[in-house]
Amino acid sequence: MTKSAEIQRTVLTLLSDGAQHTVQEMKATLAQDGISEYTEGQFAGSLNTLIRNGSIKKNNRGIYSIETRSEKMMTCFVVSPIGEDGSPTRANADKLFKYIIKPVCEKCGFDAIRVDQLNDANSITQTIINKLDHAELVIADLTEHNPNVFFEMGYRAQTQKPIIHLKSKGEKIPFDVTTIRAFDYDLTDLDNVEQLRDRLQKTIQSFDFTKKSEDEIKKDSEVTSLATPILYQILDEITKLESKIEAINTDTLEAVIRGMQKGQPQVSPDTALQMQLIASCMQNPDGFMKLLELSEKLPKKK
Repeated sequence: MTKSAEIQRTVLTLLSDGAQHTVQEMKATLAQDGISEYTEGQFAGSLNTLIRNGSIKKNNRGIYSIETRSEKMMTCFVVSPIGEDGSPTRANADKLFKYIIKPVCEKCGFDAIRVDQLNDANSITQTIINKLDHAELVIADLTEHNPNVFFEMGYRAQTQKPIIHLKSKGEKIPFDVTTIRAFDYDLTDLDNVEQLRDRLQKTIQSFDFTKKSEDEIKKDSEVTSLATPILYQILDEITKLESKIEAINTDTLEAVIRGMQKGQPQVSPDTALQMQLIASCMQNPDGFMKLLELSEKLPKKK
């Protein structure tokens, strides 16, 4: 365990009584636990990490307390590569959690937590298994193809409870799990961040988090496994249509359709189908808008 991790664990143990504690009290507790060879930078960095990930809060200058979580909120367990303090992996995980996952979860009534934020007496493995078993929602980041993430993702899948997959834009999913739908994210693109927040929110709201019997869960899983590929195919076609409609104006659309009707060179079946759909949408715009409204209630892929 690194020095920073030791400091964080001791500080969390001290603050777990719910009272406010000073920096002097923290350092005294560290000394009692035999943790003495650390720099002021390591100590301050450890506190900042705990504040950043929502584990503790600063009440006043030099005074801290544990960050309490509402018992009414459901739990979203976040599975991701974490890495060492100061590493690019840790920086990416912290930004993804802070700017995308946590605010969306709070808006949807979820308390987002990551295993490194927990102060649990159990082993780290048992803590992870408990969260995978009992958390109402799991969000897994497949970035870097971390083996632990894939193990935890597989374990969650057998519980047949909701899970959402994310990955860094540009990364490919390994061949063995290419059928997994994952939302792309780009933390350097503010538009992408906003779009992903909206997509995550709609996806979370599409899940049914009511308590169900094992038979009900099994039945829902069977229906979902059959319907999901068809739904995503429909959504893909709608997305293509939206892009085409935004790119060209009505006059151009009408000219293309008239040209096709006069025996212009043949196009591919996919293009012909899209043109027919566009023509139908122009004739019945109200119906098309209702279809778009329906699509917004379903999870989408990037």
